Amino acid sequence: MMAEARSRCFAAAVCAVLLSAGGGLVLAQGAGEVDGHVQDAQGQPLQGVSVKLVKAGKAANQQQTSDAQGNFRFSGLATGVYIAEASREGYGDVTCPGVRVMSGLTRSLVLKLMPAAGDKPSSCEAAVENGESPPPGR
Repeated sequence: MMAEARSRCFAAAVCAVLLSAGGGLVLAQGAGEVDGHVQDAQGQPLQGVSVKLVKAGKAANQQQTSDAQGNFRFSGLATGVYIAEASREGYGDVTCPGVRVMSGLTRSLVLKLMPAAGDKPSSCEAAVENGESPPPGR
């Protein structure tokens, strides 16, 4: 009888571990991504641009810096609506509201930074991969 009780206890522990691992997998599957490319007025990649994602109502922000090819990526994001902000010294800042992150999809942004002394504002364009239609123009 003692062996049977140990066996049940062991089985319950294994089930608990498996369920908690499965729950983690479900959470990971519910995540989305934002990636993108930062370029200057001539369409050349901009390295060293600070790109920040802010989720409405959340104190925690995520920040990346564009690489030598002007690329950046945010992975494992909770679904919801974010604001993307980009800045680099010598260039006008850009803010992209309404960046919608959806489960299993990658939202792609193209951020075009204009010289701070210029008369054209910086801009952003958003699209998604995996078959979803892009949002209305920005």
